[in-house]
Amino acid sequence: MPLASDARPVIDRPNVSIAVVEEVVTGDARRQRSAAAAVVAHWESAPWPAGLVSQSLFTSTDGDSLLTYAQWSSAEALEEAGSATRPDWRALGVEPGAPTAYELYRVVRPTVLPDPPPLPQCYPAAVFAMDSRDAARKWVDGLLDNEEQNEGQDRAYPGALAANFHIAADGTGIFLLSEWVSEAEAVAHIEEVIVPLLEYMGQGEAGAGARYSFHASVHAS
Repeated sequence: MPLASDARPVIDRPNVSIAVVEEVVTGDARRQRSAAAAVVAHWESAPWPAGLVSQSLFTSTDGDSLLTYAQWSSAEALEEAGSATRPDWRALGVEPGAPTAYELYRVVRPTVLPDPPPLPQCYPAAVFAMDSRDAARKWVDGLLDNEEQNEGQDRAYPGALAANFHIAADGTGIFLLSEWVSEAEAVAHIEEVIVPLLEYMGQGEAGAGARYSFHASVHAS
């Protein structure tokens, strides 16, 4: 039986080909805590499907939402399992989100990281609508090219650990999950660098998304 742990998810695991992301709105911190506990209990008691590598739960720092991040070895394994690992959100008192399958496209890290690197404490997350997978790839590449031109290639931002760009399997969007040492450093970077870049790339209306803290993960034994 899998047990929850405080081991952070490894976003670019080599044995993962697809990740399912779902964000649900809890409305307040009390319901967020209750729903988070119930989700972990469900994961620990439910059968573990073949091909499921890891499930991770994040809680928004404003107490308003939860984010689940499930890593799968293949799209075929995900399709065979269906929604078996998904909590019954309505039974937990919250409306279900829209689970979306993503493929990791690019991971960007600072040129130099502390050794050993610190554990991320803040995970800013954002979703951007796209028309196709090709358009999504070009958008990510363009965003990073513009960042390098404006900020340099080292990406020596205080507190930055990684930016993980995912593209929806059906090409309809981009999911960005970043890893930071602290929320304060993440907020400063978003306001100074990311928001202007998004405006330049025509995604200013999307905003900077929510900021999450890691809650728990369950891994295949």
